[in-house]
Amino acid sequence: MLTSKQSQNIKEQLLSQIDQLDIPNKNQLKTNIQSMNNAQLEEFLRQNNLMQPDGSMSDENPQKCVFCSIADGKIPSVKIYDDSNASAVLELNPASKGHVIIIPKEHIESSDKISKDISEKARMIGEHLKSKLNSKDILIENSNIMGHEVINVLPVYKNENLDSPRQKAEEKDLLELQKILEIETKKEVQILEKPEIKKINAEEVKTLWLPKRIP
Repeated sequence: MLTSKQSQNIKEQLLSQIDQLDIPNKNQLKTNIQSMNNAQLEEFLRQNNLMQPDGSMSDENPQKCVFCSIADGKIPSVKIYDDSNASAVLELNPASKGHVIIIPKEHIESSDKISKDISEKARMIGEHLKSKLNSKDILIENSNIMGHEVINVLPVYKNENLDSPRQKAEEKDLLELQKILEIETKKEVQILEKPEIKKINAEEVKTLWLPKRIP
């Protein structure tokens, strides 16, 4: 069973994708997803082949993993760092200013499979955020969402944590932060440019299975 935190994160990612679609039933679909409880959301994911019965992502549908799609550039994001192993993107619904998610490019399903290199990058990015944003501390914490392990790097100004209230960030604010926080790599300098927005195929949404609404 999904936890409340996992359900919230999954809903945020699904709604972010739907926002980019040009379909007549967009608002209704968003309302249906928002109204799902944890069990309904998990059933929705399984019925639409987004999750296997054991809770992991389906190997037959790797493109369905939100985080793999973000790391591959198939879903637009605001990156501050990118290399062959991982991408660091600004959270769309941050718990604090400068909240970054580090996404391994390999579909990793547990924290013990995260490489030492990626863990060291998380610490490096944390120090970079603290320096640039003058936060008093940095929280580095793993999350597992839809079977993909990610690392949250969260600037702490007062007592923020991953359970702190969140609010959708404006694109202009994220792009301004990107200019401040971007870290160029020697091998790939152009990856820090604003990503090209690529629309998700709206036809696929028409076939989505939805659980029955509870009155």
